[in-house]
This record gives sequence, C-alpha cells and structure tokens, in this order.
Amino acid sequence: MLAILISLFLAAPHPQPPAPTNPSFDKMKTLAGDWKATVPGMGEFHTTYSVKSGGSSIIEETTEPDGTSMITVYYPQNGGVAMTHYCSAHNQPHMFGKIDSGANSLSYKMTGIDNLAKPADAHMSAVTFKFKDSDHFSADWTFEQDGKSGAHPFEWTRIK
Repeated sequence: MLAILISLFLAAPHPQPPAPTNPSFDKMKTLAGDWKATVPGMGEFHTTYSVKSGGSSIIEETTEPDGTSMITVYYPQNGGVAMTHYCSAHNQPHMFGKIDSGANSLSYKMTGIDNLAKPADAHMSAVTFKFKDSDHFSADWTFEQDGKSGAHPFEWTRIK
C-alpha cells in the first residue's frame, strides 16, 4: 500500500514557482524557432533555438555547411544570461552577458573555458547578439587563435 501511495505521489504533477524576471533571458527566448544565415566564404548555416526545462534553458543547435553541428546552452544567471558553447573546435567556452539599456543587443564575454590545451589554441571568446526585428538578428562571434582575434559575423533570418 505504501508503495502505491509513493508511486501516486511521484506521478502527480507538482506546480513549479514562476521563474524570476530576467529581461536578458526573456530577449533570448524570442529567438525560439528556425533560422538561416549565409556567411561569405563559408556557406549557409542553419540554427534552431528551443526553450527547454520549463523555460529555464535555451538550446541552440547550429549546423555548419559541411553538416557539423554545435550546441550552445543558455540559462539565466545573476540578472543576465550564462552560456556554454560546445564548439566544433572541441572546447567549451563559458560566457556571461546582459542586455544593453536599449534592449537591442546582448554581449557575452568569456568567463572560462574547458578542454583548451593551450591559450593560443582556437576558441570563441565573445559574441554579441543584435536584435533587429522578430525575423532578423545578427550574432558577431569573436574567434581567437595564436594571440589574434577575428570576427565571424552572422546575419540570421527566421525560416517560416
């Protein structure tokens, strides 16, 4: 009898408290859906943003022109947004960002990185999202290698 009661308790829905308000994370949630970008010299990229875990995380899956995919996980933290980017360069930079006062851009800076053998090895160190309208945004990724950095700009259009 006790086993039945425990099973019923575990199967019953348990209401969760509402998440705290976080304008930066709420802005990232507006990206939910499918996107494409053509990057000169690189080809066409596809990205899907999915809100998961009861609205407490966002999964970004980007497919490169050669079919390689990368995952980035975003989650609210300290009034901003933290993220871990699982890069095709085989490392995982951790970044944190907050939305600007005009609510049109969100800039992330690296706070740490896993699986980087040497500081000179290739890795992403920053990204700035610029929100243009509900169907267009840009993401300017900063790539570092051998002490040099370069921009990888992506102009995204929502796929309808």
